[in-house]
Amino acid sequence: SQNNGYKHVHDEIPSNIPILTSTRHSPPTIPIAPLEIRHAVFAELIRLSPAAKYRTELVTGPSGLYARGLAHQHARTFGALPPTRDARAALARTLNTYVRRIFPDYSKLYGAGVIGIPGFWQEPSGKVHLWKLHNYRMPILVIPYKNAHGLIQACQIRLHQADIPEGEKKYRWLSSPSDRRGTGSGTPIHFTFSPTTLRAGETVVITEGALKAETFVHHRPKARVIATSGVSCSHDQIIEVTQPYNALIAFDADHRINPTVSRQLASLIAKRFEDSIEHNLTTTTRILFWEGPKGIDEAAQQNVRLQTKTISEWYETLTNEPRQEVDRFWSEISFSP
Repeated sequence: SQNNGYKHVHDEIPSNIPILTSTRHSPPTIPIAPLEIRHAVFAELIRLSPAAKYRTELVTGPSGLYARGLAHQHARTFGALPPTRDARAALARTLNTYVRRIFPDYSKLYGAGVIGIPGFWQEPSGKVHLWKLHNYRMPILVIPYKNAHGLIQACQIRLHQADIPEGEKKYRWLSSPSDRRGTGSGTPIHFTFSPTTLRAGETVVITEGALKAETFVHHRPKARVIATSGVSCSHDQIIEVTQPYNALIAFDADHRINPTVSRQLASLIAKRFEDSIEHNLTTTTRILFWEGPKGIDEAAQQNVRLQTKTISEWYETLTNEPRQEVDRFWSEISFSP
């Protein structure tokens, strides 16, 4: 074995010994609902249960929206999941009735309107649920991910620190692929602007997370930002939608000390460079650089000076493991900036 342990091989196994297999099967995933229906359900969820409903926990508290420098209107553009499963189930029932009324033909497909909407699922009894059968200490922030036309494709959620198990992440998709009659969300990207209003050759910022993107735009209203759900996600989508534009990549500043994040940034740079060659593009790719805060949103809130660096200039700022990881990755794909 790989760790120099021992193996014992049974080369004479009686043929009458039954082969045991697991009888537990994952429930089949329901196809995701059409975009029009997803947008309507998520928009109604945010209208019925905005972050403003939990003002102390999600808006004015130490980690609330106001602490990020956001304004009053944002308390109603982000949503909230109630902390108790019963309250979430009640919200799911209300939204189920909403879909049956607005989209009756779709509701007939599965007998319940919210089936096919990421985050929703259904018991054998017919009772619909939203998110997990778990009671949390605090309400959960809901962050919409909008497409290029402003329609909500999916939502991320942000758990309160008191509800995050050790070693698990704060942000996750509002998704239900492993639940009965549930569905996954995929990993869509988020637009803070409509590409139809932005001319080719203009500049867009690429960052991590829709909440971070919206916060940055609030502090820098002229910015046009596209967000992935994470540094390793949706690179192909990002490259496709940014083809007409110059790009400023603004991943968190921890890429300078985290070799894994450095590798993902190096991957996005290389893929965009190769795509530019393939399509004979003259657009540029640069890195947004700042000192101090981790995220671009915090840097904007604190009015920290933002610098743009060429790929070569950015590379020269790397040291130790991050630089070694970038060297290793670029040598594997024979890329040189």
